[in-house]
Amino acid sequence: MILEVCFLSLNRNGNHGKSVQKVQVIPLGGLGEIGKNMTAIRVDDEILVVDSGLMFPEEDMLGVDLVIPDITYLIENKDKVKAIVLTHGHEDHIGALPYVMKQIPAPVYGTRLTLGILEGRLKENGVDSANLHSVMAGDIINIGCFSVGFIRVNHSIPDAVGLSIKTPVGMIVHTGDFKLDYTPVDGQMTDFRRFSDLGNKGVLLL
Repeated sequence: MILEVCFLSLNRNGNHGKSVQKVQVIPLGGLGEIGKNMTAIRVDDEILVVDSGLMFPEEDMLGVDLVIPDITYLIENKDKVKAIVLTHGHEDHIGALPYVMKQIPAPVYGTRLTLGILEGRLKENGVDSANLHSVMAGDIINIGCFSVGFIRVNHSIPDAVGLSIKTPVGMIVHTGDFKLDYTPVDGQMTDFRRFSDLGNKGVLLL
């Protein structure tokens, strides 16, 4: 399934110009199911991947230890994958990375706790962790044509973030998994102001 948002450029006369730019949001897992969370966002020949999770097998999946998203699309376009960004450290959001990173040589960005959990999974599977890059809530990084902001959110695991993904077509906001918690145990509340500012500036897709 591909959700496609198109933007047509206008020339000085107000007519549609020759150039047409579009952003594609492609859910590779996690849509209508619990687990395998993985979304590709593509603009022209650049792809940003959000999360890379697994799902534990159903009772009728005999002999299956875990289920990961179908990443055929990413393998076929691996030269276009600029990075993988992570929202938090739960298995349904990072558990497929030991398998994905063997085939997609893109840098991976996440908060310290998220990467700490991931490093253990990578070591168990003999995958090098040199391609991991730590970020903090509040950081904004440029990845190809994307500008990705990391926004603190509360969840049942610390160091979780939502994402502001600025594209040439418009702003996409990915909340990540979150809960509304005014008394988080670590004292780090969701950055409501950041979400409000994004809303005031205009969001193409939430």
